[in-house]
Amino acid sequence: MDLAQRPPYDTVDFKSLAKADQDFKEIWQKASGKLDFQDPETAYALSKAIVKTDFGLQLDVPGDRLCPPIPNRWNYVAWIQALIDSTSPDYRNKYDPNRGVVGLDIGTGASAIYTMLSLKSRPNWTMCATDIDKKSFDSAARNLALNNLMTRTKLLQTTELNSLIPLAALSVNHLDFTICNPPFFTDITDMQSSLKGEGKSWKPNAVCTGSENEMVCPGGDLGFVTTIVNESLVLRDKVQWYTSMLGKLDSAKAIITLLKTHQITNWAIGSIHVGSSTKRWIVAWSFTDLRPKNSVARIEKIANEYLPFPTTYPIPLPPTMDPETAKHTINTQFDALDLTWTWDAAASTGLGEASQNVWSRAYRRAYERKRKEGLVDMALHEPRTVELAFRIRVVELGREVVVEWVRGQDHVLFESLCGVVHRRFRVEG
Repeated sequence: MDLAQRPPYDTVDFKSLAKADQDFKEIWQKASGKLDFQDPETAYALSKAIVKTDFGLQLDVPGDRLCPPIPNRWNYVAWIQALIDSTSPDYRNKYDPNRGVVGLDIGTGASAIYTMLSLKSRPNWTMCATDIDKKSFDSAARNLALNNLMTRTKLLQTTELNSLIPLAALSVNHLDFTICNPPFFTDITDMQSSLKGEGKSWKPNAVCTGSENEMVCPGGDLGFVTTIVNESLVLRDKVQWYTSMLGKLDSAKAIITLLKTHQITNWAIGSIHVGSSTKRWIVAWSFTDLRPKNSVARIEKIANEYLPFPTTYPIPLPPTMDPETAKHTINTQFDALDLTWTWDAAASTGLGEASQNVWSRAYRRAYERKRKEGLVDMALHEPRTVELAFRIRVVELGREVVVEWVRGQDHVLFESLCGVVHRRFRVEG
């Protein structure tokens, strides 16, 4: 399987894993197929087997440090990959093996698992990784060296005096993303009661071997990620996507509310749930105007107020219109407007860049007048800002036209575009 585009985990096939890894096979047979996930040895053997079998990685974690559940960690990495792929500067909207991407693993932990999974699956990526704990930092370095990944990683042991995103200390000017598994608990009592399952209808499905500094910080995950938000208000577009996992839905909602308070309008929310009762949430935000696909940014079923503005608008084709006519209609309509327009006939897709609402009746009349007066060619040489980039696809099998918001800050402008396309098909129908 191509690791660069490996899908997220739904479940883990323990029987196949036992056939592929001898150490895990012994535990599987000893347990008669009923694994005790509260047993540290079982959890460690499972993680080692998965990274070895599925990713070709070796894992060495001290017994008193967090042993990462690999499916959970990979699903977060895969979500970020989809986020990055759908917001490329050239609007490619898919994995680009030539795109250089730099990420930061905040609090990489003893396993450096996010860093290793990112580097192993995307050969063109490089990573920065930080940790405040010396034992975890040394263990992370050992894992990276063990897997020949040190040359693609900038490791930095931080202190409480460092920011969580220490660009200057890392000698980095720009990051494409941050990834973070923050301490979830506010204090040691909170941690212990949670790990015992107090106040829950179910007990934790797996043992936690994490140390106090890995699991506890003032304010828990909400406090930690709030600090990242505050730092992002200063750094702004020096990072394309700020992201973090959160342990509670309420924490995710609180972070989104905080983003909206600061007038941040470009965010995404995802969730991680792999064959257990434990669910995690991911929140990402950006000060740039590249817009991710709905399938990435809106995959969590929560109240609409916490979801970002939709970036996809599907329009059913009228019963009397065939797809070829729809393609011709779209290409003709946008080719005549005062914008940059490229039509890919093979993909039945057009890509447009507009400096303003050039499809309004008033603008089109003024533009036509300039064309007649010979002023349009002169205007082509004038530099223009891109206020809206969009993609329009004709889906033949689904018999629909899909308008996608690719770039821009003004959702009203995007809605206006969708309305123009929709009305055209109503008229034609």
